[in-house]
Amino acid sequence: MHNHRELDFQWVRRVTMKIVLISTYELGRQPFGLVSPAAWLRRRGHAVACFDLTRQELDSGEVHSAELIAIYLPMHTATRLACKLIPTLRAQNSQAHICCYGLYAPMNAEYLRSLGVGTILGGEFEGGLVRLAERLSCAEKEERFLPAQVGPSDEPTGKKLRRPAPLEMTGAEDFALDHREEQLEPMISMERLKFEVPDRAGLAPIAKYAHLIVPGDGYRLVGSTEASRGCKHLCRHCPIVPVYNGVFRIVERDVVLADVRQQVEAGAQHISFGDPDFFNGMRHAMELVEAFHAEFPGITYDVTIKIEHLRKQERHLARLRDTGCLFVISAVESVDDGILERLDKGHTREDFLYVARKFRELGMTLHPTFVPFTPWTTVEGYLDLLRVLAAEELIENVAPVQLGIRLLIPEGSRLLELKEVRRMVGAFDAESLVYPWGNADARLDALSETVQSIAAEADRTKESRAAAFARIWEAAYAAAGVIAAELPVKELRTVPFLSEPWYCCAEPTRDQLVAIGGTAAVQTQPERAVIADGFV
Repeated sequence: MHNHRELDFQWVRRVTMKIVLISTYELGRQPFGLVSPAAWLRRRGHAVACFDLTRQELDSGEVHSAELIAIYLPMHTATRLACKLIPTLRAQNSQAHICCYGLYAPMNAEYLRSLGVGTILGGEFEGGLVRLAERLSCAEKEERFLPAQVGPSDEPTGKKLRRPAPLEMTGAEDFALDHREEQLEPMISMERLKFEVPDRAGLAPIAKYAHLIVPGDGYRLVGSTEASRGCKHLCRHCPIVPVYNGVFRIVERDVVLADVRQQVEAGAQHISFGDPDFFNGMRHAMELVEAFHAEFPGITYDVTIKIEHLRKQERHLARLRDTGCLFVISAVESVDDGILERLDKGHTREDFLYVARKFRELGMTLHPTFVPFTPWTTVEGYLDLLRVLAAEELIENVAPVQLGIRLLIPEGSRLLELKEVRRMVGAFDAESLVYPWGNADARLDALSETVQSIAAEADRTKESRAAAFARIWEAAYAAAGVIAAELPVKELRTVPFLSEPWYCCAEPTRDQLVAIGGTAAVQTQPERAVIADGFV
């Protein structure tokens, strides 16, 4: 027989919490970090409202009535924007419990706590969000239904116990102190979850998100999903490493296919897999694409895979192609072996060149991404990168934004293991959430600014990638102080690409920060690519 307390707790678990899930930035796709926890929470009876601020305005009414507000922080840009948003949320609803979850939440826990965030969740966060909601609903139930107070004579007073009045909100520090001891959930969880099929209700339709541009064949609507999370590799600059530390988790194939199915029914003609590395689990990956192609033979897809894996698993590349893989994104980062070694990337310049040529041989498309500006970059090294891209016929394959990215060194980065890095960085900047650094050659910092401007203008004016590359080529030679060599452009092969490149590679623009501060929709893609964030 259950005692009173057990029965009461079971009843409490059925109390509906009003929950708002927010994404400030997710690179042109419906945020998996909203739709996955939304499914978990709604299935357990909670009322969940989701807002992707790149495509929707934040409903102040929902915020005002929310008991739990959870903000998804998968990358640096999203975190910067969230830090501007949190004070507005607190002003609108000082009683709501604020949670931040995702890769960048535990990495920036101290600063987030100072803003009044009560719970920080990283890694496999869905279970933590469910437990947090249940814990808060339990506390709310106890507050509402505590027995009458007993007076000095042990006689009931007829009054209900109430929580003490909230402290006057004179600053984030007061709120943080009041909530510091409340977290019971692990800050980082590696638990093995049985995933739910994502619930995409309430978000803007996929037609409002990035499109696939197919030169000569118009565009296609794009959906997105994840077949795995985390990564078994330990690249020094990757933000996944401080949280997952070499661990990765599989999303069950049936769940992935069900998610794809609902997006195809909504009009998706192409699916982008957001896994950090699709080949982390080879058997899972290949069985999934076979099932994908069997059920959706007319739907194409793209994946992200390390150069190291593309070379070791080259026997599987043709099968990717034959099951509808339209292109593969791979974080090459550099063609300088010294820099690749510092980043602990697991591949060499020769590996990249081998893979690039193998893709051409197979008639496949490789979209390499880069971190061209590092503390170790030289002017000659940057020119070498441009020459390699031209020689390997990859000009059309590289978004101009990729050629202006600077290395990001956030809190917890493995780069800080290197003595030379610790000597060259400045003090941690809590506002920017990075350890600042500058190149010993001031020309490189100036060149990165120039390339960023060229990339931003090319995006605004819809300039071709080839034309933007030619301008970057000229700018690089001008920085070197020499006459530009003739650009050895062969006949360019057009390639499919996404209308909003899904690379975590930009600081928030001023317009974004202003919009977030007013809880308005963020409609623009970042204009300046100044950091590298989230690469494989």
